[in-house]
Amino acid sequence: MDFNHYFSNDELATLFKQWGESYPNLVQVSQIGSSHEGRPIHLLILTNLATGPDHDKPAIWIDANIHATEITGTTSALYIAEHLISAYGSDTQVTRQLDHSVYYIVPRINPDGAEWAMAAIPRYIRSGVRPYPWQEKDEGLFTQDINQDGKILQMRLQDANGDWKVSSLDPRLMEKRAPDEVGGTYYRVFPEGLLENYDGYVIRMARPLEGLDFNRNFPFEWRTEGDQAGAGPYPTSEPETRALADFVTTHPNINIAITFHTSSRALLRPYSTRPDDDMNTEDLWVYKKMGEIGTKITGYRCFSTFHDFKYHPKEVTTGAFDDWMYDHRGVFTFTIELWDLPTVAGIKDRKLMEWWRDHPHEEDLQILKWVDEHAASDAYLPWRSYEHPQLGQIELGGWNDMYTWYNPPLNFVEAEVEKHYPYMLSLAEMLPHLSIHTLKVTRLGEDEFHLNLVVENSGFLPTFTSQQCKTRKSARPVRAELELPKAARLTSGKRREELGHLEGRSNKLDVSAIFAEGASDNRARLEWVIQAPAGTTLTLKILSERAGAITRLVTLE
Repeated sequence: MDFNHYFSNDELATLFKQWGESYPNLVQVSQIGSSHEGRPIHLLILTNLATGPDHDKPAIWIDANIHATEITGTTSALYIAEHLISAYGSDTQVTRQLDHSVYYIVPRINPDGAEWAMAAIPRYIRSGVRPYPWQEKDEGLFTQDINQDGKILQMRLQDANGDWKVSSLDPRLMEKRAPDEVGGTYYRVFPEGLLENYDGYVIRMARPLEGLDFNRNFPFEWRTEGDQAGAGPYPTSEPETRALADFVTTHPNINIAITFHTSSRALLRPYSTRPDDDMNTEDLWVYKKMGEIGTKITGYRCFSTFHDFKYHPKEVTTGAFDDWMYDHRGVFTFTIELWDLPTVAGIKDRKLMEWWRDHPHEEDLQILKWVDEHAASDAYLPWRSYEHPQLGQIELGGWNDMYTWYNPPLNFVEAEVEKHYPYMLSLAEMLPHLSIHTLKVTRLGEDEFHLNLVVENSGFLPTFTSQQCKTRKSARPVRAELELPKAARLTSGKRREELGHLEGRSNKLDVSAIFAEGASDNRARLEWVIQAPAGTTLTLKILSERAGAITRLVTLE
């Protein structure tokens, strides 16, 4: 497959059909719901069905493109899926994972928004396509492709009170006017677009007609429109977010989740609303270890959203998917922000949000030079005169930001997304897994047998995934069930027994061996005494929402 490519909805449907038909025992193609405009939200279930159904195996969740223009995430999800499928049977790690685990992958949560963004005459919106919070437009400037050239650029209008000037470093660039600067030629700079109810004097940026932000619409600390724009009328009010939430809550086998966004080249972890000091300490240690591994594999830095990714230093965002998944479901979740134009242009270790407010103008030129050398010819366009139907004589030009800032230029897409496939394999290795350490039948008498069971969790994560999961009681403890034929009866033990939760290795992160305490807290034992004729067969089931299920036939002999 060519992964220097952005996939349309039609291409996705064709690809999923091919995968489902070509790999029926490995790929199940379904949908979690439909979008506002009725497009399917496709789901890929990747697991070997011969070793059991998906719901009996621990799972990792991967989604992408919840925000309309962030289409790189879709390609990243497809890259992961394609490499898992093609490596099965030849790569021992992938084969083992798909035999014993499951990947749930939704490459495009927001097919409506992506359809608009990728259209010949594009429309750029944040998330949902339905008008919100009301049906009519506000007054002001609405971003759109006014000359229908397939790109949404910038407009500049000469104005003595403008806050921009032509760059002293390169006449194509705009440079910020200094606070004490007077006497020059200045401009107002806007996104390309048209004005609603323009009076000929006052230009204001209008609130978008399609004002929803799906990543503010989840139940975690959800706030109303007056407190947070775009959050929707109530949590999971939109069909896209409701479909996602419904699937997750009915699939408690999910332990780890990844949601792909753009941009910043960052691995973001919860919380968005509170400092690390207010987070469960043990979970924070695990998050940091996962992030450390992610940084080593991908080169992306790992950040706390609260500490490092706030749009305003004194404001927080609520209703995010990753916060909801961790806080309500106890699932370790990362938001991966793919791509970062300043970083690839050579600007190192920039502060993610502060950089947009303050950086040397020389860095703008550095970025433009990189684009000149590496991107398509229409990545940055020179300013040219244009007769605007409302503003009169203006100039159009500047950044084609859809394929520079929001997403990589086409020839850089695969290099960006391929970093994350080995990280997904690494995360999947951390899933909890039930296994039988000992299953032994001992004959006590002519028709009496002792059954000894020792179950263990062979994974890194515990069978409760996180301390937050245990607090929320989002997953039941491990339990065992015996199914007896009529000729058998228990003389000791119960048909249904609870083993409690089993630790993994995530509670043993200390690296000083001198203080090592290798307790086998990943194991639990049960015993039964059964009266039945020799040769009787019992069915033993060991069940865990997060660590999978095991069924064994036990013959008394």
